[in-house]
Amino acid sequence: MDRISNLPDGLIYRVISLLSTKEATCLKYTSKNWLNLVTIIPIAVFVDSSASATSGSFKDFADRIMLARLASHRIRRFSLKLQSLNFAQYKTVNDCLRNVLECGVLDLELDINVRGDYSLPSEIFTCKSVVKMKLGSGFVIDILPKNAWLPALKTLLLDTVRFEFDNTAGCSFTKLISACPVLEELVIDGHNCEDWKWSRRVSSQILKRLTIRRKEWVHDGSSFEPISLDIPSLEYFKYFDTLRDSYPVVKLNSLVEAKLELPSLYIGDTYNVRNLIKGLKNVQILRLGAVDTMHLFWVFREAVPVFENLFHLSVSTHDAICWDDLRILLEKSPNLKTLTIEALHYHGYGDENSVCECLDGYSFLLSCPIEILKITEFGGEIEEMEQVEYVLENLLCLVLLEIHVKTKKIDRKLQILADLLMLPRASSKCKVQVKFV
Repeated sequence: MDRISNLPDGLIYRVISLLSTKEATCLKYTSKNWLNLVTIIPIAVFVDSSASATSGSFKDFADRIMLARLASHRIRRFSLKLQSLNFAQYKTVNDCLRNVLECGVLDLELDINVRGDYSLPSEIFTCKSVVKMKLGSGFVIDILPKNAWLPALKTLLLDTVRFEFDNTAGCSFTKLISACPVLEELVIDGHNCEDWKWSRRVSSQILKRLTIRRKEWVHDGSSFEPISLDIPSLEYFKYFDTLRDSYPVVKLNSLVEAKLELPSLYIGDTYNVRNLIKGLKNVQILRLGAVDTMHLFWVFREAVPVFENLFHLSVSTHDAICWDDLRILLEKSPNLKTLTIEALHYHGYGDENSVCECLDGYSFLLSCPIEILKITEFGGEIEEMEQVEYVLENLLCLVLLEIHVKTKKIDRKLQILADLLMLPRASSKCKVQVKFV
C-alpha cells in the first residue's frame, strides 16, 4: 500500500521545500501523487541587454519565480543578466534572488551591471544548495553575514567584483573563501586586484584550481601590492597579471599544470617574482604565454629551481629574441619529454651565420631528454631550415618533430616537406610530421 500518497498536499509541499534538488528529483518516483507535485525547472534565465532594464518585464519574470517557489518547484540553474540596475529595482531583484535560493538552485549566475551602492542579499552567502556560483559585475562585496556558509559550493567565479576590508568585520574576500568548506575552483576574472581592499592573500587548504585574470597589463612604474598564495592542494594555476612588488608566500606543493602570462621587467623596476618562480618547482605542465614571461626566468635565473616533475613545457618565442631564458629552463628540467615553441631563433637575412651566439651551436640540447618537439610557427626560410638541422643533430632522444607551416601554395608545401624530410637526424627513432595550417 502507498501510504505516502495519502498525505495531505500541504504536508507534501512542506517536505519538498526542505529537500535539495537532487533529493526532490528522486522523491518524484517514490509515489504516483508526488510525481505530479514535484516539478524540476532545468534552467531559468532572464537577459536584458538594453541600456536600461525594463522593470515591467523583469517584474513579470520575478513573479513567475515567486510562483515557482510557492509551488515548491526546484530550479537547477538560474541566470540573471542585467545591463543596468537602478535603485528602484534593488528590492525586486533581491526578492527574486531569495525565491531562487529557496528553490534549491544548484548553479547560480549573476551578471548585474551596477555602479551604485547595491548589495547582494545576505542569503546568497548562506545558501546550502548552490554548487556553482558566478557573481558579477561591478558591485562591491563589503560585509558578509556572520553565519556565512556555503557547504555545497565547489566552483566560484568572480567577474569584476570588488571586495572591502573592514577593521571590525575583517576581509570580506577571506571570509567568503573560508565559508566554502568544499571549494575546488576559484576564478577571479576581469578586474585588477589593486582596486580591492583585502588581505592580499589567497589561502585555502582544499582549493584545486585557481585562475586570476586581469583586464590588461599596466606598466607605468607604479607599485603593485604583494600577493601571497598559500594553496598547498592546488593542481591547476592560470595567472595573467601585472608584476607585483613581491610574493611573500607561495605554497603550491601539489601543482600539476600552470599557465603564466606576465609582462617584462624593465631597467629600474623593483618588482620581485623570485618566490613565484620558486613556488612552481613541482609543476608537471608549464605554459608561458608571452615572450616577456619567459624572460623573467632569465632575469631571476638564480631563483629558478630544478623542475624534477616537469615533462611538458610550452613557451612563446620570437625569431628575433635570444634563447638565453629557454636555455635556463631546459637545463633545469632533467625529465622534460615534450617542448612546444612558436618560432625558431636565428639571425636575420644576409648574415653569414644564422645561428645566434646565445645558442652556442645548440650544444646545450645534447643533454636534453626531449622526445617530442613542436614548432608552431614555421615559414620554411633557409635560416629556419638551418636551425631545424642543428636541432635534429643535437636532440639524441627525439622521437617526433612536429612542425606547423603557414602556407597555401601547393608547390611551396611540397618543397618544404621535401627539405625537412631530407635533414639528417641524430635519433634513428625520430619521425618528422608536417602540418600545413
